[in-house]
Amino acid sequence: MDEKVFFNPGDAIANAHDFGEAMRSAQIYRAKDPLEAPLIIAKDAKNNKSFAVYFEKDNAQTKKDASIIEYDVVDRI
Repeated sequence: MDEKVFFNPGDAIANAHDFGEAMRSAQIYRAKDPLEAPLIIAKDAKNNKSFAVYFEKDNAQTKKDASIIEYDVVDRI
């Protein structure tokens, strides 16, 4: 079963159309600041060709605002 999460796209650390590129961005960010909160690589639930990297702490618990988008968790770093 897919894990759904909600984020504001403006909070993204990186965006990519390729999972590998999103993973590299997350790894670079993690190497730069290893003590920062865990990262989530997420795939846009409506656009399967779009990946984004977010801080796990920025996860919105519900879709209260129109700017919040639903994502599928692909990986955690």
